[in-house]
Amino acid sequence: MNRQPSLTRRQLLAGAAAVGAGSLALPAFAAYPDKPIRWLVPYAAGGATDVTARTIGEGLARVLGQPVVIDNRPGAAGRIAIQALLSQPADGYTLITADNSILYNNYGLFTDLPYTPDSFDYAAMTGRFPLILTVHKDVASNFAQWREWLKRNPTPSYGSPGVGTPHHMAWAQLSDRIGTPMQHVPYKGDSAVIVDLISGQIPMALLGLASVAQYAKDPRLNLLAVTWPQRLPAIANVPTFDEVGLQNFDATAEQGILCAAGTPKETLQKLNKAVGEVMAMPAVNEKLGVLGMYPVQKSPDEFKAYAASYRAKALALIKKHGITVS
Repeated sequence: MNRQPSLTRRQLLAGAAAVGAGSLALPAFAAYPDKPIRWLVPYAAGGATDVTARTIGEGLARVLGQPVVIDNRPGAAGRIAIQALLSQPADGYTLITADNSILYNNYGLFTDLPYTPDSFDYAAMTGRFPLILTVHKDVASNFAQWREWLKRNPTPSYGSPGVGTPHHMAWAQLSDRIGTPMQHVPYKGDSAVIVDLISGQIPMALLGLASVAQYAKDPRLNLLAVTWPQRLPAIANVPTFDEVGLQNFDATAEQGILCAAGTPKETLQKLNKAVGEVMAMPAVNEKLGVLGMYPVQKSPDEFKAYAASYRAKALALIKKHGITVS
């Protein structure tokens, strides 16, 4: 009977070394992320959108273990930032803040957009910003009085931070809900609206918490209702629209994070999970709460479906009210 030759220990070790060397020669795929992430913000540094991105970005850097670099690209209704996003590979290393304009309204306001909803993958929704119905002191001290004031003042004017802003769109919705035509007076930002609201140049506005919280006890203004299911802790004496009798009035400013279309699903899922962890951090919640932002967590698929639904509503509203950007 023939015996098979056995391998010596030295031969076994040599073989193992050869296998190891061969495995090192195979292509390696690094786990995402293995380099810094660039976050495009379509607004100037220092504003609420910028502060929101920087706050979340700091948390993402801790969770993901890579720097998150904020790159402000303001102008052209978000087009400059979007073009910067779409010029990069769809690999999750370039993100963009998307607000109501990019997610919904621009599609009805402009006919020459260099992108479509399908140009993006929807990584994570970050939150919503409720709006507060704020009026000059001589108009009304509560919602019921405001409704009576509307009857005595047909086609009243209201101020907003600009054409096509969430505030403008919210007024269009409110006008439809209560059956009262209104005149839009656009401004360049919340601050200008508040100046004329206090002086009585305009009677009313819908504004974010960050803009009106400091005026909650100012005798020149009255805060009548908030577009949120619950009262806001910072202005707990202000009722919700549900409480004053206007049920399910859903009008908020919103933000999320988009990537270029074609980003790997695993990358989107990892980003989504990381954003969820950041939004659960007490320090992040506290800082964003001062800005009037309330976290909303959705999966990439849920966020995409949500955006499509609200985009359809925005397009119908823009068409009905003939809203245009001059």
